[in-house]
Amino acid sequence: MEMERKLEGFPLFMQQFAALLKKNFLLSWRKKRATSLVLMSSFIFMFIIFCSEEAYRSRLSSTTYYDNALDPPPLVSPPIPECEEKITIKLPCFDFAWSGNGSKRISAIVHNIMKNNPGRPIPSHK
Repeated sequence: MEMERKLEGFPLFMQQFAALLKKNFLLSWRKKRATSLVLMSSFIFMFIIFCSEEAYRSRLSSTTYYDNALDPPPLVSPPIPECEEKITIKLPCFDFAWSGNGSKRISAIVHNIMKNNPGRPIPSHK
């Protein structure tokens, strides 16, 4: 009766590693389609992320939203249009509606908005 030699430590690890590697290679060779799908799915996903990032960057390339504007052009507030110029008019027609709260400061602000409307002052009855 011959005694079997038992492997221990690193040689046992290498023997099991080689056996599992051979087994996995044989299984993947039999299932080529599934193996290629598993291996390529990460590359396809990274390609989709790359394409979406490029689309996002190309959309933002024409905007100056993130640029430093050291001397920006002044913005002009558009005037409050007359309500008669709108397509659908419901009577009574008001250009500027404010209910009032009795505050003198807010009343002065509203009065100045109505008086300094670009193009035309807003009458108090509208």
